[in-house]
Amino acid sequence: MTIRVALATITISTALFACIGGGLGWAVGAYHPGYYRAMFRTGQEPWFDPVSIGVGQGVGQGVAGGATVGLIVVALFVWRDVRMRRLAIEAGEPDPATTTW
Repeated sequence: MTIRVALATITISTALFACIGGGLGWAVGAYHPGYYRAMFRTGQEPWFDPVSIGVGQGVGQGVAGGATVGLIVVALFVWRDVRMRRLAIEAGEPDPATTTW
């Protein structure tokens, strides 16, 4: 896995989860505003907007979750690449990292 692919994987995962989290937060804020009103001390104030709170909370949690999932996926692929390289070297095959096609 190249650095470009690893960064793209993390970025796409983070963006995807942020969008999903924002959408879910919007849905909770729009259809069940009492949830966010109960969770925050200032939830009963007239200026409190449960939809914007929901979107913000959802995007924030989605970014954290997406970055975590992206890093785990990259770690698994790097681990697989290292194992495949080690097995190829032990089997007497040329090093896949230096093979030119």
